[in-house]
Amino acid sequence: MKKKVVLLVCLLISAAWGGGFGKVSIATKAIDRSHILSADVPDPAADLSSLVLTLQDLPPGFTEMSSEYVASLRNKLSQGPDFKPGSIFAYQKIDSKLLELQLLIGFTVQLSDPTLQPAFDRAIGEGIFAKAFSQGLNGNKEVQFTPPATLTLQDKIGEVSAGWRSQGKVENIPMNVDLAMFRRGQIGVVMATIYLDGTKPTITISEAARKFDSRMMELKPDLTQPQ
Repeated sequence: MKKKVVLLVCLLISAAWGGGFGKVSIATKAIDRSHILSADVPDPAADLSSLVLTLQDLPPGFTEMSSEYVASLRNKLSQGPDFKPGSIFAYQKIDSKLLELQLLIGFTVQLSDPTLQPAFDRAIGEGIFAKAFSQGLNGNKEVQFTPPATLTLQDKIGEVSAGWRSQGKVENIPMNVDLAMFRRGQIGVVMATIYLDGTKPTITISEAARKFDSRMMELKPDLTQPQ
């Protein structure tokens, strides 16, 4: 698979996430915080930096994407006014001989502020982020992806969850982008996998999200209690 294609896909995803996640924060602007009592003030943000899927969680063949890409993605996501990334992970599997290409990217946000959880849940239920993400993918005139269609996640993931799929072409190569978004307790998660259309992903977005949901409950039991 051409490195140019992989690079372009990475740039598209970065742009889509950077612009799309800022749209989620708009949902919090209408919330009146004046009634919040001092007892409701959230604790300082926990360190979620280690809360990631690891290579051991994935099928063989995946490798870590560059630290430069992860840093660039973090910078774009941090530009949002309310939601800040707690952890980010990004992996790729490329095999030109077998015509395999899959990227798996995800990040977490801590929702300890009681006003952020309903805003995040709304973004899931109304597909706010999914729609903005799809628009971001189409920011490049040479790329055209379909509006997000509902994608059923195979297992119950988090307390609130939803999935979507967009289809399009990059350098005339048909690709699918599957997106999953869920919340477990005080942690929100957004994950995406990108793979060649007509092929079965090595790990589906449902499988990856389920693994990560379990990992969250194991590593952060105090933050993943039902709200």
